Amino acid sequence: MTSAQREEHPGHHWQEPDRVAEYVQRMDRQQEERQVLFEFVTRLIPFPADAAIRVLDVGSGYGVVATAVLDAFPGANAIGLDISDAMMEVGRERMARFGDRFAYVVGDFGAGALPSSAVQRGPFNVVVSARAIHHLPPEEMGRLYAAIYANLEPGGCFFNIDTASAPNDFLRQVYRNARSSERPPQEPAPPAQAPHTATLYHHRNATLRWHLDWLKEAGFETVDCFWKRMEQAIVGGYKR
Repeated sequence: MTSAQREEHPGHHWQEPDRVAEYVQRMDRQQEERQVLFEFVTRLIPFPADAAIRVLDVGSGYGVVATAVLDAFPGANAIGLDISDAMMEVGRERMARFGDRFAYVVGDFGAGALPSSAVQRGPFNVVVSARAIHHLPPEEMGRLYAAIYANLEPGGCFFNIDTASAPNDFLRQVYRNARSSERPPQEPAPPAQAPHTATLYHHRNATLRWHLDWLKEAGFETVDCFWKRMEQAIVGGYKR
């Protein structure tokens, strides 16, 4: 599959080792800030710390969200759903300390459905995701939320740390200005990575209101935005 073809299939561009290496290095530089969000999500999980919960991390990458959950819940086991060999190679090294409490399953959620490789390991008590679902077109995000709800145990929960796009051009420009004033200038992405940057406009319709509507339509009885900063948010719900 060529780079251009991968861009047409959500998530498949992460098969490129150079892109993965650059991403991991960039995320490591932001780890302290991101860790605060991951640990906050663990405090929203409504189970005792010693509960033997089953966790699914959708688009797990190298396992940063699953790591936070497994650290907070020593009795938990987690499945990392991903399709990128390069990401999972990094993740297997970093997740080795958890032994058999963490395992990858290879599968594609790009059509808005959980693959059988993940479904067969459920149902789950907790589903988490970070910066992965936004790769889907909006209509597929809604379908994926429904699939996640269907594979949760009663009493379970789902949290997505992801993009909540600005609802109009005015706020989009306000956020753009705010970001440019707080960050140092960044070097442009290498040409091989530029197409992915261009495709990010497909989630402009994934506003906070739509995320919450999709969660309700999926069946979640209690939904909320638990944190938001410009176009980044933590949304989720509980299967009561």
